[in-house]
Amino acid sequence: MTADDLSTLLPRYRERLVGLDGELGPLGDEQRPLAVTVLVESWLSADGVAAGPPRDRLLRLMVDELTGYGPLQEVLTDASITEVMVNGPDAVFVEIDGRLQRTGVRFQDSAQVRAVIERLLLASGRRLDDGAPMVDARLPDGSRLNAVLPPIAVDGPVLTIRRPACRRLDLGSLVESQALSAEMAAFLHAAVLGRCNLLISGGAGTGKTTLLAALCALVPGGERIIVLEDVAELAIDHAHLVRQECRPPRPGGTAEVTLRHLVRNSLRMRPDRLVIGEVRGPEAADMVTAMNTGHAGSMTTLHANGPADALARLDDLLLQAWPAQPAHALRTPVLSALDLLVHCERSSAGDRAVAVVAALDTTADHQPIITPLFRRTVEDGGACFRPCGDVPRRVLERMAGRGVYFPPGLFATAEESR
Repeated sequence: MTADDLSTLLPRYRERLVGLDGELGPLGDEQRPLAVTVLVESWLSADGVAAGPPRDRLLRLMVDELTGYGPLQEVLTDASITEVMVNGPDAVFVEIDGRLQRTGVRFQDSAQVRAVIERLLLASGRRLDDGAPMVDARLPDGSRLNAVLPPIAVDGPVLTIRRPACRRLDLGSLVESQALSAEMAAFLHAAVLGRCNLLISGGAGTGKTTLLAALCALVPGGERIIVLEDVAELAIDHAHLVRQECRPPRPGGTAEVTLRHLVRNSLRMRPDRLVIGEVRGPEAADMVTAMNTGHAGSMTTLHANGPADALARLDDLLLQAWPAQPAHALRTPVLSALDLLVHCERSSAGDRAVAVVAALDTTADHQPIITPLFRRTVEDGGACFRPCGDVPRRVLERMAGRGVYFPPGLFATAEESR
C-alpha cells in the first residue's frame, strides 16, 4: 500500500459513495461502516489491488476516511486520551494522564485535516468556513472541539478536542486522586450546602470544570440549577438541572444568542442557583447582579493566575458591561456577591489540584480582604495540603444563617492544634 494508492482511489470512491447516499443515508452508525466496507472491498478487487496486509490496511484507512474521522479514528476511540491537538498534517499530539506526547498519526495534507474537521462538525450545527474561520462546538459524546482555519491559522487548519472524563468525578474521587484534601472537600461541601457563592479560577486544563461539576452535584435535589455555557461541557449529576448553551450567528440572519442573553433570560426561569461554565465577558455583570439578588449558592469559573488576579479580571469584565462606572463602584457588588475563591493549578507532572481555597471579605472602605484558608504546598518532594490558620468569620456566619455549621478548629494549623 502506498500513499499514491490512497490519494488516487479515495476521491473516486468518495464520489461513488455520494451517488449511493440515498441507500446508505438511512443506515445507522453501526451499519453504515459495515456496508461501506463491503463496497470498498469489491471496488478494490475490481481495481486490481492484491489481497494481503497492505490491502487490509488500505481498506481500514479508506473506511475510516469515508465513514469516520480518518487518521483520528483510532485516537478518538482511545479512552486514555483526554485531549487531541492537531497542529498540522504531520504534527498530532495527545494528552494522557496530564502529559502531552506526539503521536505517529499523519494526515495526507491540510485538505484532509479540514475535511475531518468538517465531518466532526456535522452533528454540531456549528459553522466553519472562510467567513467564520474559528469555531467552538460540542460533539455528540460531550467532547469540546475548537478549530481554526487559514489565514487565521498561519500554517494550516488547527484542531483541538477536549474529551470528557470516562466517568464523572465526585468530590470523594477528587480527594482520592489527591486533587484536594478531605478537610478542603468537607469545607467546600458545607459551603455549597450553606449557599456560598463560589468563583473557581485557574489556567486552561487545571481542572476547573471538573471541580465545578463535582460541587454542583452536592446541591440538594430540591433546588433548581440552571447551567449556562458558551459550549455545553459540564457533566453534572443532579435531579433538577436545566442546561443551555450559546448559539453563534448563522447564514440567513439567524440571531446570535450570547452568554449574556442566557444569563438575563435565566433569571425568568425561577432558578435557585445559576452556574455559568466560564465568565469571559460582560455577562459577568449579570452574574454578579444575580448573586446579589436572591440567587445565593451560584458558581462560575474564570481564567486567572490566582485569587487576587481573579478579582482583578472580574473587575475588568464588569467594566465591559458598565464602562461609565468608577472602579470602586464596580468592586462593591463583587465583594458583596462572592464568598469563596478556589484556585486550581496543574503541576509540571500533569497533576491537577486545588492550590488555594480563600475567603473573600471587605474593609470599611470597600477594599478586598483575601484570606487563604487551605493551601497546597510541596514539601520533601511531595505535595500536601495545609490549613492556613485563619477562620472565615463572614463565610461561617452566612453558612450558619442557612443552618449549616462547620467546625472552626479544622482551619487551625498543625502547631495551633497541639
